[in-house]
Amino acid sequence: MPRLAALAPRLTCLALTLALLAGCGHKEEAAMPASAPMSAPGPAEAMDAGMAERAMVPEGAPGEATNAAPDASPKYLAERQYWTYELAEADIEPRWQAHMKLCQADCEVLEANLSKSAYSPVQAHMLLRVGRPGAGRLMTAMGDTGISERRVEREDKTMQVVDTEARLKNLAELRDRLRSLLATRTGALKDVLETERELARVQGELDAITAQRRVLANETEKILLEATYRATPRLGETGAMQPLVEAWHDVGHAFAQSLGAALLFLVQVLPWLVFVLPAGWGIWKLARRVFKRGAAK
Repeated sequence: MPRLAALAPRLTCLALTLALLAGCGHKEEAAMPASAPMSAPGPAEAMDAGMAERAMVPEGAPGEATNAAPDASPKYLAERQYWTYELAEADIEPRWQAHMKLCQADCEVLEANLSKSAYSPVQAHMLLRVGRPGAGRLMTAMGDTGISERRVEREDKTMQVVDTEARLKNLAELRDRLRSLLATRTGALKDVLETERELARVQGELDAITAQRRVLANETEKILLEATYRATPRLGETGAMQPLVEAWHDVGHAFAQSLGAALLFLVQVLPWLVFVLPAGWGIWKLARRVFKRGAAK
């Protein structure tokens, strides 16, 4: 109890000191104006604020300016064009030959055929591959006269080209390292042979991928053009009368086939009628005479 009585003045003094400090802190907060400027945010706070602001605006929203840099990576597209010409039958072959002659520099004719038949109109087809720099001149020279249909197809080959080029680069570096290792290697013969086998394997794979890259370059650096030439439909070959016209053509064709089969049968049977039948008749008559003479005796 004497000790508690001695500590009581000290505790009272400590409580008064804490109360005074608390009062001073409240006065400083009340004295601060509400419009006092806040301290400038640091780099981390500014970055977080920018990310939050971008997240609130939809990417590519109309009316919003984007600061993103445009994608400068090249695109590799395989382009194919399909043209259909409808011409008079007499003009199909000359036009087809003239278009083939236009394919000269940086151009190759992959396929060309002309079909002539007594039972169907003249038709022609041409497939060529031309480099992009000269494709415009070639197509302009071919002209638009008689074109009834034109279709363009494009296929993105960018991923295949990028993957192939990356593999080529890695394999070329590995091949060079193997060559350097083989040139400076002085170890056991088994290790040298193993290095040579690995080098041969890498070189074979490198050659195969190089061939694939050439094929991709041929597809992406040139345009494949397929042109079809057919006769202009005659009157009656289109519309409601077309089934009747086709049926009449089929009837004529069937009659001609039947007549041809009959003629072929006649030609096959003719030797029997000319040689075999008279010989058999003679042999039968001779046999009857011999039989009668034998019966009379």
